[in-house]
Amino acid sequence: MKKKKIIHVILSNGFAGSEKYVCDLLEFQKKYFNVYVVISNKNFMIKKFLDKKIRVFQINSFFQRIRIKKIINKLNPDIVHTHLGEATKKVDNSLKYILISTLHMNYKKKDYQHTDALIVSNSSQQNVLKKEGYKGKIFKMNLWVKLPRINISKSIIKKNLKIPKNHKIIGSIGRFHPQKGFDLILKSFLLSKLKETSLVLIGNDHKKFKYFEENNKNIRILGHVENQSNYYNIFDIGIFMSRWETFGYTLIEAMNFKIPIISSVHVGNKDWLKFFNVLKVTNGKIANFNKIFKNNEYLKKKIINYDLEMFNYKKNCLIINNIYKKLLRV
Repeated sequence: MKKKKIIHVILSNGFAGSEKYVCDLLEFQKKYFNVYVVISNKNFMIKKFLDKKIRVFQINSFFQRIRIKKIINKLNPDIVHTHLGEATKKVDNSLKYILISTLHMNYKKKDYQHTDALIVSNSSQQNVLKKEGYKGKIFKMNLWVKLPRINISKSIIKKNLKIPKNHKIIGSIGRFHPQKGFDLILKSFLLSKLKETSLVLIGNDHKKFKYFEENNKNIRILGHVENQSNYYNIFDIGIFMSRWETFGYTLIEAMNFKIPIISSVHVGNKDWLKFFNVLKVTNGKIANFNKIFKNNEYLKKKIINYDLEMFNYKKNCLIINNIYKKLLRV
C-alpha cells in the first residue's frame, strides 16, 4: 500500500513544547508515512532538532499563505497537520486533503474554525470547543515522555555550575514567562532562605532573570540546554508552578527521573495529576518552602516510581496515526 503523505506546518520562531512535539512526531511518523514539514526560516532551533531524513521547507515571513499553498499543491498531501494559530490560519481547508491541528494553546475561533479536526490534551479545551460550537471532529489524548540519554555525569554538571557537593538541588525547566510561574519559585526560594540548598531554573528568555543569580550564590539561571536529561538528573526535587498549561511536558519529564515533585494544579494537568504521588500546591501563590520542607517525608525520598504508561511515546504517536486513518477512512 502506497504511503500517505503528511505535511506538518509550524511557523513559530522559538523552541518549546509545541516545537518538541512536532520534532518527536515527525521522527516517529517517518516509518509509516511520507512526512514533510514547513517551518519559518527564522527558527534555527527547530531545524537543529528535526530528523535529518525529513524534508524541510523553510519559508520567510512574506506571503506565507501563498508559499504554503504552493508547497501543498506540489506535494499533494493526504493530511496537512498544523501547529499553533499562526500556521493554522494560513492554511486553507480543501476537499483534496484533511486539515487537522493540534491545539497547543488556547482555542481561538478565527484561527481554527476552518479545520476538519482538532487534537486537544485536556478536558477544558474540549469543553471550550463544544461551547464555541466547533464543527470539526475533536480528539483528546495525552502527550508523551521522550528524552535523550544522559551524556554528562551528575558530578560534572554540578561542578560546572559551581554547586557545592552537599547541596540539595531544587530545579525546574520551562520558559521564563509569567505562565510558567518561575517568578513564584524565585520568590519562594528567597523568602525561605533554605540552608545547603540550590535552585536551578532553565529555559528560554532567561537573561532578564540573571540578576537573581548575581545577587544570590545559591541560584542558577540557565538558558536553553542541549540535553535536558543531564539537568533533570541533578535535581533532587522538581518544582513546577505554572499558572496554566495546556498539558505540562516538563512535569512528566521530571517524573521520568523518579524524583519528588512539587506542582501547582491547573487546567492542563488536573485531568491526570490526581493519579500521581505529587505534592500539590495552590496555583498562583508563593509557596512557603519552610513549611513544605519541614518534616515532609515525601520530599525526603530519593526515588519515587511513577507509572508513566499513559505518557508512552510510541503509544501516543500511534494514536495520532490512527486519528489520521479515521479521518481518511482507511
